[in-house]
Amino acid sequence: MKEDLSCVFEWHDGILVEAMQQGGLLLIDEISLANDSVLERLNSVFEADRTLVISEKSSKEAVRVIAHPAFKMVCTMNPSGDFGKKELSPALRNRMTEIWVESYFHQEELVDIYRQAPCGVLNEVSSKVDLYMIVEETARDKLRLGQDDVKKVALGIFNMIGFINFELASKYYVL
Repeated sequence: MKEDLSCVFEWHDGILVEAMQQGGLLLIDEISLANDSVLERLNSVFEADRTLVISEKSSKEAVRVIAHPAFKMVCTMNPSGDFGKKELSPALRNRMTEIWVESYFHQEELVDIYRQAPCGVLNEVSSKVDLYMIVEETARDKLRLGQDDVKKVALGIFNMIGFINFELASKYYVL
């Protein structure tokens, strides 16, 4: 008896496709640890037309996903040289804006700022705080947003950095 195996596998859109379609923010943490085949598939998402061609979804024709105008992607990585770390390909790196951030785990100013934040979320940060200034300047230069949106994006990124550094790191890593 011959089994019909055509329905054994069924495609389900993942977080990348959903974020692209819905205009969400996708965080890819430690992107340099991803398989090279995954990284190569991301190249087209970083291009000007921001598309992803999915040939796995249908046996008849490939599906082209075009990113919603509000779709954003943020990737993090540690420098290569650590165990298991590698460099991103020049093709992928050229499609990104790189921001080098020195370690802020022990910077007293940030420790004090985040200790005062209710629930770990800040509603405003002084532009005199060096990390916030770097984030705000980069958002202004690279995202081409209005001043109010720049401040919202910068505050969101600053809060995310604080959450990672002071919440997650203290729970999962010994500092």
